[in-house]
Amino acid sequence: MRTVFTLFVVSCGICLACSRARTYTLRGQVIAVDRGRQEMTIKHEDIHGFMPGMTMPFKVRDARLLEGREPGDLVEATLVVEDANAYLSSVERKAHVELTAPIPPPRMNVLEPGQRVPDVRLTDESGTMRMLSDRRGRIVAVTFTYTRCPMPDFCPRMDQHFKRVQGEILADAGMRDRIALLTVSFDPAFDTPQVLAAHAQRVGADPRLWHFVTGERDAIAAFASAFAISVIREGSNAADITHNLRTAVIASDGTLLTIFNGNDWTPADLIHALRQAH
Repeated sequence: MRTVFTLFVVSCGICLACSRARTYTLRGQVIAVDRGRQEMTIKHEDIHGFMPGMTMPFKVRDARLLEGREPGDLVEATLVVEDANAYLSSVERKAHVELTAPIPPPRMNVLEPGQRVPDVRLTDESGTMRMLSDRRGRIVAVTFTYTRCPMPDFCPRMDQHFKRVQGEILADAGMRDRIALLTVSFDPAFDTPQVLAAHAQRVGADPRLWHFVTGERDAIAAFASAFAISVIREGSNAADITHNLRTAVIASDGTLLTIFNGNDWTPADLIHALRQAH
């Protein structure tokens, strides 16, 4: 009887886990294929009930889905969205249309470790304006997101990582007073202080340590580009934003220590870097 009950509980858990996965039909044009990362960048139409049309990379768990795929392919795919991940479970080629000239990426002057991070004026979720240099004396971890980002393994994952890092820092008396976390929005038109405050509360940011900030759009874009953040806007709508992910650690003297690329790093990786920082 106990065995039957255990199997029932396990099967229910599996069903509940499965029920959290949502599937959507995605239609669009392939812009790039990265087989090393098992990733396909697609400029897609609106995904009904989930997100507006935009250009962004999508992971595949089965590398065979990338076989024969090339930029210009018109595809219909199945997008699976779980609590913390999203991926394509099927990709069907419908036709091929040559790509128009790509949008040139913004010019960047990317920092190297040891170089001084440029100063920038930032407005936090309370509406308070401060310079980045006002945090001199603290080690700062900074990442770049926007609140309307719908993909769970992009901006929401950065929030989840910072939440776990925040917990580790607050539990360590030796770290609490010497570290700051900054999440910088590159969508200031929508991410006003009021929006950032609501988002900060929703994700559990402790204002003693973690702030959501933004600033004047061009200034934020220039600041982000120093960390090799590429933000491409195909229109005036935030849905037209295409961006990558980078998370930096800035030393207490204002110089760059290290940068984590993409979304593959873990909270433990960042905690280790912060413990080693000075």
